[in-house]
Amino acid sequence: MAREAPAACKCGSTQLEQDTDVLDTWFSSGLLPFTTLGWPEATRDLEVFYPNSLMITGFDILFFWVARMIMLGCWFMMPPHKPGAAGELAKANEVAREEALRNSVPFREVYIHALVRDADRQKMSKTKGNVLDPIEVIQQYGTDATRFTLAAMAAPGTDIAFSESRTAGYRNFANKIWNAARFVFMNVDRIDAGLRPADGRVARPHMVSLLEDRWIASRFNRAARDVNESLQNYRFDEAANRIYDFFWGDLCDWYLELIKPRLNFEEGADTARVRVACANLVNLFEASLRLLHPVMPFITEEIWHAMYGGAPPLKSIALAAYPAADEAQIDLAAETEMAILQDLIVSVRNLRAELKVEPKVKVPIEVFAHQPEIRAMLEKNSSAMLQDRPANVETITFVEKSLANLPGARSTSRFDVHAIYEKKIDVAAERERLKKELEKIDKQLASAQARLADPQFTNKAPAHVVEGLRKQVEEQTILRNKIVAQLKELG
Repeated sequence: MAREAPAACKCGSTQLEQDTDVLDTWFSSGLLPFTTLGWPEATRDLEVFYPNSLMITGFDILFFWVARMIMLGCWFMMPPHKPGAAGELAKANEVAREEALRNSVPFREVYIHALVRDADRQKMSKTKGNVLDPIEVIQQYGTDATRFTLAAMAAPGTDIAFSESRTAGYRNFANKIWNAARFVFMNVDRIDAGLRPADGRVARPHMVSLLEDRWIASRFNRAARDVNESLQNYRFDEAANRIYDFFWGDLCDWYLELIKPRLNFEEGADTARVRVACANLVNLFEASLRLLHPVMPFITEEIWHAMYGGAPPLKSIALAAYPAADEAQIDLAAETEMAILQDLIVSVRNLRAELKVEPKVKVPIEVFAHQPEIRAMLEKNSSAMLQDRPANVETITFVEKSLANLPGARSTSRFDVHAIYEKKIDVAAERERLKKELEKIDKQLASAQARLADPQFTNKAPAHVVEGLRKQVEEQTILRNKIVAQLKELG
């Protein structure tokens, strides 16, 4: 190596030719952001597409590649070295110099993705024999399930311990989506064969009157808001899991079950309300597909085309607008009421399991609501309770006094529910169950009370967090008193 070009070779020859391939791998890679756009010429691509916005890479090549791209960009894309800007920097003021330096950096953000390891968090190696062939995983579980696994496990700061059992679970999720689509298509063909999604929006609250419609519209828009925030912050794991919770839990497990009775009608009946319910379902399902599409593109593309009878308004669902939250549709009151109704339904299901009631046997229940407005809400939506197949309720009777002391009853801070079933209750087992529940509540109460007694927490935590914790203590205290009363009743 020399600072000046040699005049002759050691062998005496004066015919010297410089080798053009002098850059090592990482040095040449560091030039990538601008050499691919026509540098060193002042091309149109270089003017339009440099600098870029985002760089995606792994942590193990941060210095080898990312740092070199930044350093070389700050040199070759900064006047006077930048093509077409030889004399700009000399004439520029301090603000212009700072702007030029800022524009010479090839990207503003770097997303460091996780490394995929085996289920035991070991680095994959042919020597160890723990290498997973992605093609084989895709052939076994499907591309969408594989993509969803990687997205759902891509928490920042940790590597992905790839587990085929998780992929199998997300294949079941894809099956759930497909079955939900079949349910939608079946009802569309039966009720209104020409029905298509309208403008892709979920029905507004003023267009629907039933609790489940207002609730699902609120839950969808809340999910859309959370997913958009997560994607903006590159929290792909949070986005994937939030979509999963909404699609499987809110939409499939609850809304589709609640809406089934409304989609069934007798011959000759007025079908106007049925058509509205079906239209709301179609619009909701189409919007949910667009929400899911980035994580599961293939199944959503297929179903989306089918929803338009093979003639969609756009060539691909990827070109359709991504769902944005409509804050006007987020209805906290509807979500609170629905949470109470869901709690009641789940309590009855659990009571049936504890009493070992046969699935086909209908059971009458008694309900005591702690507040008049809760009772009014439950009475108004009692049809949802009666039509829930796992709960299989025969009749609902609202009573005026607490049911907490009755064996086999369930109590919450908002209601007591009692299943009227003649089969003899195992007193010892019931007492043991109540003792375990009491221990759990005592631990939660002790933890919450300790936090409230800590001045550092009450002074520094947001007011709504402290107030929420106080309310939680009050509710758990009421529940604890009821359990103690039940234990005394059992003897």
